[in-house]
Amino acid sequence: MTLPNYNSIKNKIAFLTCATMLLFGLQAHAQISIGGGIGYNGEISGPGITGKAEFGITEEIAISPGITYFFGSKLYGYNRNLLAVDVNALYFFEIIESKLQIYPLLGVNYSNYKTGVSSYYGYYYGSSKVSDNAFGANIGAGAKYSFSEKLSVYLEPKYVASEFDQVVVNAGILFQL
Repeated sequence: MTLPNYNSIKNKIAFLTCATMLLFGLQAHAQISIGGGIGYNGEISGPGITGKAEFGITEEIAISPGITYFFGSKLYGYNRNLLAVDVNALYFFEIIESKLQIYPLLGVNYSNYKTGVSSYYGYYYGSSKVSDNAFGANIGAGAKYSFSEKLSVYLEPKYVASEFDQVVVNAGILFQL
């Protein structure tokens, strides 16, 4: 007959207790906003559509995942399209109480880029489709103006440092859940 390992059981109970307290502690400050808007990517000279969420960790700090699809200009008969997936950390500074906030942003980016390429082979001229992807870092700033407790608009210019170095500007609307 083996005896139960009470230290293991105590560790599990302590872990579950701390995790539960942390979860309820985060929910006290958690504010979730979702929305979308439009963007412009300077590298591919094209507009895009964006979806974004903000998960408030504290009143000043939020994590903001987003996805943007840019419809680029044509190159060699192919559209230069880019799909960007971002996760940014935001730190809010309140400028006008309950109305205007500004924030720096820092985060990570994954971009998938599609375009066309032209080649000349002596007497043959051809073009082909090219696709590539890259990971990078986001650095930028933003501003958010609240019209009410549930509705706000935002503007976010940022620089994406990666193999596809990009300057991106997004603007849109957020609804607080």
